[in-house]
Amino acid sequence: MKTGSKLGPALHVAGFTRLTRGIQRKLGVCALTILGVAVFAAQLAQAQTFNAPDAGTSMLEGTIGVSINTAGTIAGTYIGAGNVAHGFVRSATGTITEFTVPDAGGGNKQGTFFLSINTKGAIAGMYSDGSNRYHGFVRVATGTITTFDVPGAFANFDDGTTAMSINTAGDIGGLYRDKELVYHAFVRAASGTITASIDAPGAGTAIYQGTEAIGINTAGDIAGFYIDSSYIHHGFVRAANGGVTTFDVPDAGTGGGTFKNLIGTAPLCINTAGDVAGTYTDATGARHGFERTADGTITTFDAPGAATGTGTFQGTVGISINTAGTIAGTYVDASDLLHGFVRSAKGAITSFDIPGASAGMLIGGTASFGINTAGKVTGAYSDTSMVFHGFLLTPTTTKLTSSPKPSTYGEAVTFAAVVTSKGGTPPDGETVSFMNGATVLGTGTLSGGSASFKTSALSVGTTSVTAVYVGDSSLMDSTSNVVKQVVRKPPK
Repeated sequence: MKTGSKLGPALHVAGFTRLTRGIQRKLGVCALTILGVAVFAAQLAQAQTFNAPDAGTSMLEGTIGVSINTAGTIAGTYIGAGNVAHGFVRSATGTITEFTVPDAGGGNKQGTFFLSINTKGAIAGMYSDGSNRYHGFVRVATGTITTFDVPGAFANFDDGTTAMSINTAGDIGGLYRDKELVYHAFVRAASGTITASIDAPGAGTAIYQGTEAIGINTAGDIAGFYIDSSYIHHGFVRAANGGVTTFDVPDAGTGGGTFKNLIGTAPLCINTAGDVAGTYTDATGARHGFERTADGTITTFDAPGAATGTGTFQGTVGISINTAGTIAGTYVDASDLLHGFVRSAKGAITSFDIPGASAGMLIGGTASFGINTAGKVTGAYSDTSMVFHGFLLTPTTTKLTSSPKPSTYGEAVTFAAVVTSKGGTPPDGETVSFMNGATVLGTGTLSGGSASFKTSALSVGTTSVTAVYVGDSSLMDSTSNVVKQVVRKPPK
C-alpha cells in the first residue's frame, strides 16, 4: 500500500503524518491532518482529555483515541519517541494500558496501530514490521495477541494485510493488496478462518483499484467501497451470507477519478441495524456526509460550518455510527480547519472543538473518530506544540419546562431544566443558563440533575427561552428545547 493510495493502515491512526496517511487512503484526502479551533457553528466542548504514559511530547507525537466500545473502553494509538507507534487501551475508569505487537518494527513510522475494539474488549488492527510490511492482528481482552496475513497478500514495503474492524463475535473485516497492487476485501472469522478475495461487482482490476472493506457489524455484514476501472468509488454492503449490494449516493460525482483522489461514494462504517455512514464527493468535487439505512434510503448532510467548495481537505465526513444511528465525524471548513461533529439519528448536528486545540493551519484542532452505544465520542486534538492528545466526550440532554404557562404580566414564572446523561447525573453545583437568544435571563445551580430560575420580569407577549448546560471535564454541553412563554396583559 503506497502512501498516495486511498486506504492505508487506518483512518483512525496516529501521528498525524500517520493519521494523515490513513485518512488519505480511506478518503482520498491528500494531507488531512487534525485541524481547527472553534469557528462557524463549532462550540468549545468540555471533555476528558488523556495521554498514554509513554506518548511522546514532541511535534507530531502523542495520543489518539480511535475506537470506543459499549463499556466505554477506548482503544487507540500513541506515537512515542522516534515516531514509533504503539497501541493502548483506556478503561472506563481512566486506567491506560500500553501494548506493542511483538513483531512490530521499532523504527520511524513503524509499530502497532489499534483500529477497532468490540464489546468484549477484543481489538483488531495492523502492525508494521521492521521492513515496513503490514500484518493484521487481534488482541483479546486478556492480552493474548494473534497475528495473521491474508493468503495472497503482497507483503512488501507499505503493503500487506490491514484489519480494519472487529464485531462482537470476534469476526474481522479488512483489506489487502495482491502482487498486482489490486485491493481485495477479506473477513477473518473468530476461529481464524479467512475468506479472501471478496470483490464487489464492477471493481477494477488495475493498480490501486479493487474492493476495500472498512466496517463489520454484529451480523457479520461488511461495508466499504470499491474502485472501478475509471477510479470512481462506489459503496457496497456484503451480507454475511455472501450477497453483495452496491450503491451510489445520488449526487455523487462520476467523472475525473484518479488513484490519488476520492471521486464518488465511500462508506466508512456500518452499525448493527445495517445502517451505513460515510462521505461522498459531488460533481464539483465537494465532500459531504451521508447515511444509508438498511432499507436503502440515503440521506445526505453537511455539518454546520463545513466548506462545500472544492478545496482538497474541505467538507464533511461521517466516520462512525452507533446502534441508535448517531454518527460521529469530522468536517473541514473553508480555511482548511478541522472540527468534530455528532449527528443524531433525527438529523440534528452538533459540532465541537476541544479547548486547547491549536489554531494552526494544517496542524491543529479536533478530530472525532469513534462513538459507542451511549453516544460517547473519542478522538484527538493537537495543542499549540503540535502534540496530540486523546479525548472522551459524553453527551448530555437538557429538557426545559415552564410554569405557569401561559402567565400574566408581573406573575412569577419558573423555568425548570433537567440535565441527563448516560455518563451519570451531572455533579451538584454546576450551572445552567436560561437564555432568550443571546441574552442571559438568569442562571440556576444543578441539584440532582435539575436547576431552575424564577422571574417576574417577562414582558407581555411571547418570549423564547432555552436552557444551556455548560458541561464539565466529563460531560458535553447541551442546549434544551425552546420554550415559548406567553405572557398576557393583566386583567383590567
